[in-house]
Formats: sequence, C-alpha cells, structure tokens
Amino acid sequence: MAASKKILSVVVAAYNRGSMIDDCLKSLCDEKILDDVEIVVVDDGSTDDTAARTEKFCKKYPKTVKLIRQKNGGAGAATNTGIQHATGKYLRLVDGDDWVITKNFVKFVEYLKEVDVDVAFTNYVQYHNVKNELQKPVKILDMPTGEVFKFEEYWYRYNPPIRMHHSTFRTSIVKKHVKLDAGYYTDAEFTFYPTPYIQTAVYYDLDIYVYRVAVAGQSISPDKMRTNRGRHHEILEHILAFYKDAAPKLSPNIHHYLALQISGFIINHFDFILLAHEKHMARDAKQLFKMIQKKYPKIFNELKEDKKYRVTLGGNAVLVHLFAFYLKMRYKHL
Repeated sequence: MAASKKILSVVVAAYNRGSMIDDCLKSLCDEKILDDVEIVVVDDGSTDDTAARTEKFCKKYPKTVKLIRQKNGGAGAATNTGIQHATGKYLRLVDGDDWVITKNFVKFVEYLKEVDVDVAFTNYVQYHNVKNELQKPVKILDMPTGEVFKFEEYWYRYNPPIRMHHSTFRTSIVKKHVKLDAGYYTDAEFTFYPTPYIQTAVYYDLDIYVYRVAVAGQSISPDKMRTNRGRHHEILEHILAFYKDAAPKLSPNIHHYLALQISGFIINHFDFILLAHEKHMARDAKQLFKMIQKKYPKIFNELKEDKKYRVTLGGNAVLVHLFAFYLKMRYKHL
C-alpha cells in the first residue's frame, strides 16, 4: 500500500545548532501527527553535532524526519534544498534554533486537513534567549479565525504584514515560484515571491512559532547586521527587481500590498545603515530614499507613512545620527 501523502512539510535549515536542534525537533514530533507531518532538516555544513543529533530523530521517526547534508551555503541555500525535497501539501519553515508550541502545532496540522487554501497564517511568539522569557504573541490583528478569503479581499480588509513566522504556503506554489538567495536575510524573499500567485488565504488565531532572539551569532544581532549590511542590500535589490518585473501583471490591490511590504523591508535596511555607524551613513540613507522615490514611487508613498522615515526626514544628518544612537541602545541586548 502506498504511503499517504503528508499534509505538511516543515523545512528546518540548521547550521551549528547542536545545542538547540533537539528542542526544535522534539516540539515538531508528536505521536498524534507523525503520519501527517514531514520534517526535512538540512544541515548546512555544520561543524558541531547538529547532524548526529538529527540522525537520532531520523531513527526514532523514520517516516517523519529526514536529514540532508550539504556544504555550507547559508540559510537561503539550505532552505532551497529543503523546498526541493518537500512532498507535503503545505510547507512552512522553522529555523534550527527555534521551535513550535506542540499542542497548538498539532491543532494546526489537524486544521490544515479541513481547508484548501494557498496560504494559512498563524501567530508567533518571541523568546528572549538571554532574559529566558516569552514575549507577547505577534498576531494579525482584527482578522476573524477560520474564514477563507480571496487574497485581494484579505489585503484590502486587513492589510496584514506577512512574515515567515506567520506563514504556511501551498507547497506547489513555493516549489514553482520561490528560489532564495544563498545567504542570510532571505525570509522576505520567501514571503514576497509567492504573493502574485496566492488566491486564497485563511487566518487561524493560534500561537505556534517560537522565534528565539538574542542568540550569539544570530543574523539579527548588531554585529552581524553591521558585517552583513552589503548582503542585506543585495536582497533588497533582488526584491525590487522582482517587484519591477511583477508590477505590470498585478491587480491594483496586490500591487499596493507588495509596495507596502517592500517599504517595510527598506525601513529594516535603514537599521543596517545606521547600525554600521559609518561617517557617511546620513548620505547613504538619503541616497537610498532618493533612489526609491525616483524609481519606485508607489513604494516611496508607503515609505513616507513610516514613523522612522518621518523622524529622520529621509536622511537629515543630525536626526540620522540621533536615531543611530537610539538603535545602538535598543539593540545592545541582542
């Protein structure tokens, strides 16, 4: 008898997460859903015991957990590999240093059996690794649970942010339209690239993903952000190129939605510029905003609404330096 198809593939990109991968995989492996879930762990050239720890789960749950090893290429490359090997109807990402709230994850998997949508959204919770505490759930506000929407209606009525930690996509859409850059900061690509192909969406008000922050060496740590500023800029360029190519084919609502989401990524890139704390950061910020204004007016219109842009007046030198100092204080515990 042929094995039944999995309802959900979970792709776990892991690099030197031997101290955390057990927590991640334990949270995903519940007896109630082992036949429904496929966990694809991609060991991205780890030099610790990440692979050895994962192999123990492969032996214990041979029909659920699979391990793929590859040379180090970054989170994006590892995720691409995982996507290629995914076979479930739906797909979501869980980083190797994060985990899920198991009882809610089980509910969600059962829920996925009852719906047929292109994307399903849930909540996530941040966990501060130094303070050892969970923070408030990040929800998609004011959206009723369990009501399937046409995606354009979903955008028009609620205008939600789409983040990787919220999102579970139809696997066929991801396989066809998502190819991530090799390194860091590819979460935005994972959520942007499927957007033109999403027709139906649903929100389930359930806290599932636990996003660990303040981890040494994490890509969002200030040191990594300073070091990888150029890498983040490359991702921004690729997202803008995608937007430019896709824009003529989009409906007005989806076009507007993408512009809004990209403006958020640009504001995030502003943090990278400021945390570098270089002599010419005010000039760099102004050049960035001028380029967006000239080439991408719809995105710039959304950008102008952001408080961070208004506070710094798009590159005012004094305000930029003041804001850089504020960011340094804000990020010092990460």
